[in-house]
Amino acid sequence: MVAQLSDDEASMREKSREQLVQLGNHEVTRELVLALIDPRMQVRWEAAKALQAIADPLSAAALMHALDDEDEDVRWVAAEGLIALGRTGLLTVLSGLMKRAGSVAFCRSAHHVFSKWRTDADAINPVLAALEQLDSAMTDHRPPSRRWSR
Repeated sequence: MVAQLSDDEASMREKSREQLVQLGNHEVTRELVLALIDPRMQVRWEAAKALQAIADPLSAAALMHALDDEDEDVRWVAAEGLIALGRTGLLTVLSGLMKRAGSVAFCRSAHHVFSKWRTDADAINPVLAALEQLDSAMTDHRPPSRRWSR
């Protein structure tokens, strides 16, 4: 089913993704994690979208690495996947930020994750403020266009 994430038809990719989500076991998570490094953007997006829905903590590190993906849509969905992981996702991004603070793409994606925690964790507010100082455009970060399937 993971191979079908590269289908030319969006409806076939979506159907495959939904089937993978229904299975939602660790084996599926491992296969989707591998798909996050596929050279085809739509495969990476579909994999991140499925991982978001499955919300398996095993995907945290791979989703964190995808926050630096070359494609903004993939980064956004990876951030949403980390948000779905709750505290595990938050801690993973905090750890990644220590190593990838020099990447504007990563910082913007991290900001998206942290912004979901703004009202729940006062400890996140200084991190958000620091990221916003790096790039004032982060305060107006909107979801990218949805080119692929929903």
